[in-house]
Amino acid sequence: MEKKYRLNNVVFNYAGRPLFTRENASNIILFNTFSTVQSNTPIWTPATGKAIFLTAVQASSVSALTITLNRGGNDPFLSIVLTSSFANFSQSFSSPIKFVQNEVISLSTSVAGTIYITLLGYEV
Repeated sequence: MEKKYRLNNVVFNYAGRPLFTRENASNIILFNTFSTVQSNTPIWTPATGKAIFLTAVQASSVSALTITLNRGGNDPFLSIVLTSSFANFSQSFSSPIKFVQNEVISLSTSVAGTIYITLLGYEV
């Protein structure tokens, strides 16, 4: 039995039908800055009756610390460990993280220190 392989560049180059698409654009960008210890502080509250779809996270800090993102009532879903001064973190999710309707994203930090965090996504 012979195996034949063929590369089809049209799949990746055909503008009318791209291989990967997103259902909605990440049209919400939320910037937050904190300088004290945070404990389950809400950073994204969706509009009433809407659900958050988180597509990317960016964070940086002046000092080493751990940032924990929580969903709902303090249920951790992402920990960001910044191990040195002026460290940064960036993560884009290939599939959005879907939250349930009216579920809030909150943040906790391990120590005091200036942090900058940005959440990108959309609400449906």
